[in-house]
This record gives sequence, structure tokens and C-alpha cells, in this order.
Amino acid sequence: MKTVILMILGTLYSFGSIGTIMALKGEIIIQRDDFIEAKMGMEIHQGDRVSTSKNSRMQVILKDQTVITIGANSSFDFKEYLFDESTNSKLTFKVNRGYFRSLTGKIGKIAPQRFKIKTISATIGVRGTDFDGNITEQKETIKCHSGAIWVKFDKGGVKNVLSGMQLNIAHRPPAIKPPMHGLPMKNDKMMQHPKIPPNHLSDISTEIVKPKDLPPLPTEGTPQLIKPNPPS
Repeated sequence: MKTVILMILGTLYSFGSIGTIMALKGEIIIQRDDFIEAKMGMEIHQGDRVSTSKNSRMQVILKDQTVITIGANSSFDFKEYLFDESTNSKLTFKVNRGYFRSLTGKIGKIAPQRFKIKTISATIGVRGTDFDGNITEQKETIKCHSGAIWVKFDKGGVKNVLSGMQLNIAHRPPAIKPPMHGLPMKNDKMMQHPKIPPNHLSDISTEIVKPKDLPPLPTEGTPQLIKPNPPS
């Protein structure tokens, strides 16, 4: 009986809503069972892949008050999400390409070791913070706006990034085709994002910078997202 209950709960967590689109601009496609055009107020589910076009971006607020911003020409996977107010809560997302920003909510406070965002060549973990990244095949730029994050490299090693710091991960040109531009259309295959092998990674450098914010979403016709209160 206990096993059946756990299976049911797992199904609910897999297919239920994990958050809501609170601000949106431009053409954005969500890949679920099909390709869906994103709309204001639409629910985001675990397993969704969000693909944005040129000059488009959106913000999602999750059930634990984590805020995710996805910029133009980006691909972002909401891979795993569980929030039950306990240390069993977890969040695992993946950035395939483009810009993202994360303002951590309750999961970042009660289970920071289970809050992870994967990039092409590294995994980002938090200590309750605000950070962003811009991911391309040539370079990854990760900035910490407040608090602190750690970055664990697939190639080995961990780097701590404190507030006001920027981490640059430079990639040697991989022997793969340039990425396609534009959004996947219905009945077309979704664009694949090949992983850059470890031997194509070059040196890692850090520098102190003044992080720049993503331009705010327009207020006309769409509500502006309000920064949530810190977790209590």
C-alpha cells in the first residue's frame, strides 16, 4: 500500500504544475508532449523545455517562490522539481543555451544542497542567492548578484563565486555544427544541443565585475513580476 501511495505521489510531482508564467514578451515555445505556445498565466510542469526566440523572454515563479528568468534565444529545461516544505525538496534545471537568471526561494534555504542548475560544462549550486548566466558554445559567463554560489566543473574541481564576482568558462571551438536559429515548429524535430566533450574545455578564469541586469520586461499589456519576499 505504501509503495502505491509513493507511486501516485511521484506521478503527481512529475505531471503537476510546478510554477506559473508571470511575465512574458515575444514568441516562446514550450515542449511538453507537443509544442505549445507560451501564454501569460500558463502553468509550467516538471519536464518542460522552454525555447525563446529573438527579443523574447519570460519569468516564471515556482511554488517555493524561486523566480526563473529566461532570456532571448535560450533553451531551458525544468528537469526535476519537488517542494514539500521539507529537506526532501529539490530542484534540478538545465540551461542548454542562452541567458537565465535565478532568484532562489524556499528550496534554496531549506535544502540548498538539492538546488542545482546544470550548464554545458558545470553544475551550479547555491547558498541562498541571486545569480545569472549566459551560456554559449564558446563561453559560459556566470555572475553572482548577491549571496554566494558554487560551480562544480564536469572536468573536475569546484569554484566558489561570491557576490559581485563573475566566473568565465571558455570553451575551445568544438567540432560541431553551429546552433540553429529560431524556434522548433510543430511536427519538426526539437533542436539537439550536443554536449561539449571535456577535452574541448580550456582554462577557467575569474574576475570581479559589476553585473548587468537583464532589461526589464515591458509593463504594457503584461504585469511586471514583483520580487517575492525572502523565505520565512
